[in-house]
Amino acid sequence: MELGDPGTTSGPLMLFCARLKRLQMASGISQSRLLSAAHLGRSQMSDILNGKIKRRPDWDMVAAIVRACLEYAESEHRSVPLDLRNEGDWRRRYTDLEHDLDAETPQEPRPEVLPGRLLAQVTDPFVLEVHRPVQPETPQPGLPPLPAYLPREHDAELERVVAAAAQGDSGIVVLVGGSSTGKTRACWEALRLLRDQPKPWRLWHPIDPSRPEAALRELPSIGPRTVIWLNEAQFYLDASGRLGERIAAGLREILRDPAKAPVLVLATLWPQFWDRLTARPAEGTDDPHAQARELLAGSDITVPATFTAARLRQLADSADPRLTKAASAAEDGQVIQFLAGAPELLARYRNAPSAADALISAAMDARRLGMGVAVPLAFLEAAAPGYLSDTDWDGLGEDWMEQALAYTAAPCKGIRGPLARIRHRPVRIAGPARRPAYRLADYLEQHGRRDRRSQIPPASFWDAAARFADISDLPALAVSAENRGLLRDAARLRKQAIAQGNANEAIDLVRQWHSLHPRTADTQPAQWAAAHADLADPYAVALLLGALREAGAGEQVTVLLARDPAAHADLTDPYAVARLVDALREAGAGEQAIALASRAAAHADLTDPGDVARLLASGIQRDPGIMG
Repeated sequence: MELGDPGTTSGPLMLFCARLKRLQMASGISQSRLLSAAHLGRSQMSDILNGKIKRRPDWDMVAAIVRACLEYAESEHRSVPLDLRNEGDWRRRYTDLEHDLDAETPQEPRPEVLPGRLLAQVTDPFVLEVHRPVQPETPQPGLPPLPAYLPREHDAELERVVAAAAQGDSGIVVLVGGSSTGKTRACWEALRLLRDQPKPWRLWHPIDPSRPEAALRELPSIGPRTVIWLNEAQFYLDASGRLGERIAAGLREILRDPAKAPVLVLATLWPQFWDRLTARPAEGTDDPHAQARELLAGSDITVPATFTAARLRQLADSADPRLTKAASAAEDGQVIQFLAGAPELLARYRNAPSAADALISAAMDARRLGMGVAVPLAFLEAAAPGYLSDTDWDGLGEDWMEQALAYTAAPCKGIRGPLARIRHRPVRIAGPARRPAYRLADYLEQHGRRDRRSQIPPASFWDAAARFADISDLPALAVSAENRGLLRDAARLRKQAIAQGNANEAIDLVRQWHSLHPRTADTQPAQWAAAHADLADPYAVALLLGALREAGAGEQVTVLLARDPAAHADLTDPYAVARLVDALREAGAGEQAIALASRAAAHADLTDPGDVARLLASGIQRDPGIMG
């Protein structure tokens, strides 16, 4: 409460104080008793009762005075006039007093509050929904929040519109491109043209309580030199209940109002939303986006999804490790998608449900241990259970695989999801059916090689690899198993490779067996190699014969020779044939050596001196008549 000099009290307040004085007099209570009840000083109470105040007292103070008077009057059996007895009436009069005082007080004009903030205060790009970029593996203090910006062709078009706004012309520009192609970042960079203008600009980004509601509420208050920031403009222009059309109409009105100029609308859209908002409906049907279509007409600038080879070379020479990493790791030149999508990929992996996490982890192990880019679906399904605890496995539904794949395949800011299905291209010549396969995102592959390098996959991984891995991947997987001490798994992988025609793995299987068990009576690995090795590759068969002889596996040499390598050898490589001829002689199979040499001589092109020299070098000259 503020007390003042006599004669300064307003009329309504003086009347209210006089009414309090009437109540005090009617109740018979003394001022000293009233002071104690209201916790006031003597001079304060005197000023209130005598109307010597500038502002109305607090209601709690007034209520204490009224109650004290009425209670005292009741205790003394004194009669109080009816118009002074009701405390509710006192409260109503007190509320009315506030309105009376406001009506008497001349109001100073309030400064106009414009939507948005001064552009100089807008310093955080992430507040305006610029994507956070991937960070280097080793933290680097002092690295700016955003990588250095490399302008592209669309930036020049955008800057022309922004420069026109700086000169006083209202305008709208819509950057159209796929997810995470750099649309919002380009708009952020274009703001620099407005930051140093003589008259300050504002930026308005309507979001609260919802984007369309905020836009519609504050559009009429937009003032000159305002950037209207409509990132993902479909949330505003395609809002339900015709709200989007009202916003579009409001924007059109602002852009054509000279009193508002200059105003700049910066918007972004995905191509499918641009098509939806600008398509003309069929004749005779409802036109849900008539205002939006007129607003957007001629305002689009396409943002390409990829960087050119020349731009990639520029990025590769950058001092910013985020850019150099993106230039080398981005798939098909999708640099911006990589910069924005990599953090999302990691978040998707960290927060994955148990089954999806198992699939991604199995794919990570597959890639780092030797499997190719195309990870077979059958392998993933067979390997995943070993990555799950008993509790997680028991809690899975019948469709766990479908749910997990749906989670891993969903794109992340314009790039492949953590584990995306490979769509095989059609082929002109019919061949064997290609198996469904999935590709692990490159960034997660790199993360897996680093984060899981010390982990040994569960048994289900090796079992699935032996059953479903491509034949070309089996040798590398076998080496990975052997290097981790999983010799049975390595042997099984090699046997699988041998069974599918890889004779070189037979050599490694024999050498692995002999180095570990040089004196063992168990000759099953050598027996398997001799009985199942493909005999088409003469060089591999020659090496296998040598490995068996070095291991002292005479019986297995006999098994291999009984299969007649000379009759099955491919003769297209004279040098390899010569090696097999020598190996057969050293193994005591002279007749097979002569038979192979004869076949080779009949097949050889005698006009090629190289072929002739290789055959002669094998010692064929010891067999008169072979060369005709």
